[in-house]
Amino acid sequence: MLILRFPELAVRRQRAAAFQAMLRRFAAWCARCYARAEQRRHLAELDERMLKDVGITPAEAARESAKPWWRP
Repeated sequence: MLILRFPELAVRRQRAAAFQAMLRRFAAWCARCYARAEQRRHLAELDERMLKDVGITPAEAARESAKPWWRP
């Protein structure tokens, strides 16, 4: 019985799996950034009464909504 081994195929599969994992992490990061930007946009639209209901001052809301989308 002849068993052929292809180590380069195993390496190729490992690299493909690592690349797929990296793409999944990048997609998750993009989704988090998009959600964060959307939440900050909505926060900026709240009036003073709504902010008081949430327990946030207008200054805190302005500071949070002014942050860039990539910054947590």
